[in-house]
Amino acid sequence: MKKELIDENSFGEWLHQRRRMLDLTQQALADQVGCARITLRRIEAGTLKPSKELAQILLEKLGAPPNERDAWLRFARGLADSPARLVDSFTSKLITNLPALLTSFIGREKEQDEIVHLIAKNRLVTLAGAGGIGKTRLALQTGQKLLDDFPNGVWFVALDSLSDPALVPQTVASVFDIREGPNRPVVEILMNVLREKTVLLILDNCEHLLDACVQLLDALLKNCAHLKVLAASRETLNMEGEATYQLSSLSIPETDDAMPEKMNEYESVRLFTERAALALSSFTSTKENARTVADICRRVDGIPLAIELAAARVNTLQVEEILKQLHDSFALLSGDGRTTLPRHQTLQASMNWSWGLLSEAEQTFLRQLSVFAGGWTLESAQAVCDADTLDLISALVKKSLVVVDRETGRETRYRFHEIVRQYLRKKLVESGQEENIRTRHLKYFLQFSEQAESALKGPAQMEWYARLNDERDNIRAALEWADETDDVEAGLYISGRLNIFWEIFDVREGTRWLEGFVQKPESKAYPHVRANALCALGRLINWLERFADARSIAQECLELYRIYGDKYGQVDALLLMAGVVNPSEAVEFSQQALTLAQSVKDVWRTAYALYLMGWGRQDRHSYVEKALTLFQKAGDLRLMAECMAELARLEMLNNDIESAQKILDEAAILFRELNIRSEMPEILVSYGRIAAIKGDFEQAYASLKEAVDIDEEYGRRMSYLFSRSHLGYLALYRGNITEAQEILAETARDFFNDKNEIGVAFALEGMAGVFVAVGKVEIAVQVTGWANTARERIGDPRPRLEQADVDKIIAACLAEMGEAAFSDAYEAGKKMSLEEAVGFALGEG
Repeated sequence: MKKELIDENSFGEWLHQRRRMLDLTQQALADQVGCARITLRRIEAGTLKPSKELAQILLEKLGAPPNERDAWLRFARGLADSPARLVDSFTSKLITNLPALLTSFIGREKEQDEIVHLIAKNRLVTLAGAGGIGKTRLALQTGQKLLDDFPNGVWFVALDSLSDPALVPQTVASVFDIREGPNRPVVEILMNVLREKTVLLILDNCEHLLDACVQLLDALLKNCAHLKVLAASRETLNMEGEATYQLSSLSIPETDDAMPEKMNEYESVRLFTERAALALSSFTSTKENARTVADICRRVDGIPLAIELAAARVNTLQVEEILKQLHDSFALLSGDGRTTLPRHQTLQASMNWSWGLLSEAEQTFLRQLSVFAGGWTLESAQAVCDADTLDLISALVKKSLVVVDRETGRETRYRFHEIVRQYLRKKLVESGQEENIRTRHLKYFLQFSEQAESALKGPAQMEWYARLNDERDNIRAALEWADETDDVEAGLYISGRLNIFWEIFDVREGTRWLEGFVQKPESKAYPHVRANALCALGRLINWLERFADARSIAQECLELYRIYGDKYGQVDALLLMAGVVNPSEAVEFSQQALTLAQSVKDVWRTAYALYLMGWGRQDRHSYVEKALTLFQKAGDLRLMAECMAELARLEMLNNDIESAQKILDEAAILFRELNIRSEMPEILVSYGRIAAIKGDFEQAYASLKEAVDIDEEYGRRMSYLFSRSHLGYLALYRGNITEAQEILAETARDFFNDKNEIGVAFALEGMAGVFVAVGKVEIAVQVTGWANTARERIGDPRPRLEQADVDKIIAACLAEMGEAAFSDAYEAGKKMSLEEAVGFALGEG
């Protein structure tokens, strides 16, 4: 550090040197010590000795060491020579009052860099965010990074305990040891002190003193050219030249897909782990508790204060118990730290702080908005709430109580942190307006479901898939209210109209809602609405392969629609019936549906009837192509993709691999654009079979295994069993005979238990290949004889590709057995029943 030589004979010269070294003007120092500028000028010139009181203040401001103060005081008064030594500059310490942090600072590297960049470009930066989000800690950490950039210091001013706006200037001035003079306002003195200085001022917790902060900062920034300000506030200052940085939560694992060992890559998980170790020294992050900790962090939306409060509970609760408590209530999130500000000791207190700063209109609007689950749009808020919606949302965004979610090409959405929503929900209940607002919310989503029903079949379906996915929690909330208030008609309408949505996103949930409403006795008072809901339910439980229930529902729907003369409904019921009967009956019902759909000139229903008519027919290809053309006309991308996937499968089964690959790629692109994971297995199975044909067994296995996993995830049992059977076939092609036998025997038994004869035939045809591989050709022939007979009886001819496999089995058996023995075994197989064939093939008969 630079040293300075003290002139033993002149306090005035020393004072001049010291002032210049500290970059203070005479006026600035005079303001700090409370004297006139002329007085200071005369002291420096040596024509005036300071009074004892003035000398004490000067030495204090200029940093004279307290233990040497008496010697320096005598020197200043001209009563002694200067201390005869070289002294270090009194500013050997950093010029800052930033408090030392008592705990480690976790993450936020990106945020720090971005704020530093903003401060470099702007003179006023506001760090905005909700209570408990970590604004103060981040501001302090950023200040530490910038110490070298501000030679005259980084100064922190906490306003949280201040309630009188008039005291804001004095509070800031006190940081610089400035006292208000009798004849000059403190703001003027502060401006003079900071006028030529390069300083970063960090102003913390401005939200309750906004007007006073704005007035002070406006004066300082206009008169102090080298001053920069970082303000931390729940609400932006809304000043000219203000750059705003909206602070979000700490990073959290979005799903449980992340591996346990990777959980600590997330800031929220690291924070929980470190703070938990402070509360319980033995606490560590393990594979066993990592997912639970991640769930806790997700539950509190990654809000640092909430995480710290939850982590502090590990000394009395296990992490699983903490998570359970958080699901029941956020009351767990309280702390008793003696040094913690009262409003940060609980999240309730933090929210009370913000609530008290709101106008009555803002409070009313927030209570009403709490009815939304998972967020809202401007349109939905305008429909449900009583307010000047746009202006109030804008104001609440600035106050960091509403979070904005923007995504290119998507409608802007708004949401609360879940902690905020629960707080506001209590306020809504306390206001006595809950019933009224929830009923408005239900009516809005009743209208929303009507728009969605038709949109999901046309060119706007991609947009509506996204909208419905965004509104899933709101749809649930609306249905819950319909259930609680016995508004069965609304419940039937909403759950029934969204059948396509349920099919794509969650068949089981849709089934639960629909069964719940149609089983209510009151549903019979709305027969036509009930018929629509039953038809939707039939489609879903058919998807879940509850075929007998689906057929019963289809018959009831058809009867109700005929009573009401609803031809569109009759088509839907006939199409449902066609999907739950055997192939020969399916053709009959599909033909009836086609004729009726054409009579009412409904393109979408005509296309669907054509699509179903081809099942079990040799000319299925032409029906699917016609359906594809009509779905293109209707703009239904999902069913276009389904048709293309089916065409690709048919091309592959007819051994036209090149054409199948091309069509399949087009279908895959559509499915990816639509983001419909549940319907990918059909695509993946075809990819797997094509890869196997080309000899790429590794790729074949990867595709088929993914199909199996998705089917299992979505509970599509029949699709799962067929996908798994293909894995058995693949094992056979690769020469893994034991694996092939285990898989195919298991799937054959499951198909049998589920009464799916076609599935049994497909699995046993694979088993026939296993029998040939192990030299049991007679069993292979009998199984093949039964399978051929079963397919002929059911009306499900074997495709060319699969027939080629069976032909190879037959050729191998003929070569081994001869024609006579082959014929006897084949005839024996033809005579077996389904039960006998399964028992025989699996060694159980």
